[in-house]
Amino acid sequence: MVRTCFSLLLLICLISESLAQTTDNYYGIVITKVTTDGLSPDTTKLLYCRTISGNLLSVYIVKDGRVSAGITYRINAVKNGLYLYARITRSGELTADSLRIDFRDKEYVVLVNQHDKYILVPDYYKTFKQEIESKHTIMALLGLLSDAIGDYPIADALPLLEFTPEVKKHIKYATIVTRRSQAEISDNWTCTYLYNKKNKLIAVSAADGKLVRFSKKINYGGASVPASINCYLNIEDRQVTERSIKYRNNSALIEWKEHVLETGKNRESDISTTFTRHDLGMLRKIDLSDQNILNLFKPTHNGYIKKHID
Repeated sequence: MVRTCFSLLLLICLISESLAQTTDNYYGIVITKVTTDGLSPDTTKLLYCRTISGNLLSVYIVKDGRVSAGITYRINAVKNGLYLYARITRSGELTADSLRIDFRDKEYVVLVNQHDKYILVPDYYKTFKQEIESKHTIMALLGLLSDAIGDYPIADALPLLEFTPEVKKHIKYATIVTRRSQAEISDNWTCTYLYNKKNKLIAVSAADGKLVRFSKKINYGGASVPASINCYLNIEDRQVTERSIKYRNNSALIEWKEHVLETGKNRESDISTTFTRHDLGMLRKIDLSDQNILNLFKPTHNGYIKKHID
């Protein structure tokens, strides 16, 4: 009888501990994206859910009152290395272009897909390696790749990264290889990073001789965080984008102005986009059904998005 009571008590304690660990261990952020290209505004909502430990990030895209897409990012260790997997949550399949991550300690190199080399500042290299290798922290890896110069499956995470641009002195330089979309040809880009006297990033450039694929200039306006960023992106000379980014309302609102030249179609367009961030706070789960997601956007009596999923 005593043994039975003890076993029952132990079981209750284990269940209680499990519930304590799994309740409210997720955090939610909604970004409202409104795009105007001369026509009527187009609105999309992006729901970001992450574990508090940072080892899992799910992105859900809501458009026209329905969940149109979803993707989950996770870092997993397998026999031959670490991989960032981008899993399409609505089909349950892993994308074919998941990323392999390797480390070369003597050179302070982070190797992505066995050919892209990011040479880090030594002190940050140790921190970064621990975040990725031990903690599997998604945002640390996405932050390193956030300029999206390489061929990485991170497009759905980029709007979230824009709200916290990486500006500390972390990367010394990088070499990145990209594949042409319409030919069996690779391009090799040398990436340079310039910092000011306060060790804040002020410019990035990715070039192959005279051909520039990507450039970025950051203006701080006397503050410690960016006030504006100007970007240039040239994709195989087929599409050239010039983008101006401005931060408003203590970086809760981002305004994009883009001029896009499509050389093959001989077409130019001007696009305006705003991104507004709203923190949902703690969520009770991260694996959401479509109805769970849509419930988050239902208006409440105080005008705010619902904070919890019931």
